[in-house]
Amino acid sequence: MNKRLSKSLYSDRWEQLLGILKRIRKEKGLTQVELAKILQRPQSLIAKIEAGERKLDVCQFLDYVEAIGGNPTDIIQELLGSTAAQ
Repeated sequence: MNKRLSKSLYSDRWEQLLGILKRIRKEKGLTQVELAKILQRPQSLIAKIEAGERKLDVCQFLDYVEAIGGNPTDIIQELLGSTAAQ
């Protein structure tokens, strides 16, 4: 099977992941400012991540998900389910 490695920063999958992360943050009642305090980072970084201007590596993704009270496995499952439907 030939599959190219995508440029994830501007891919549909990346957009879907950001939507999931943002939705969970809001469902947990966290603002960008509150999340930034938990992660000990500036709010502008959270805004850039959610706008798709900044990428997360795997370790940052795990920290981010933990900070919003999410489950990384559930998020990946949701992402795989949403991309499989396309």
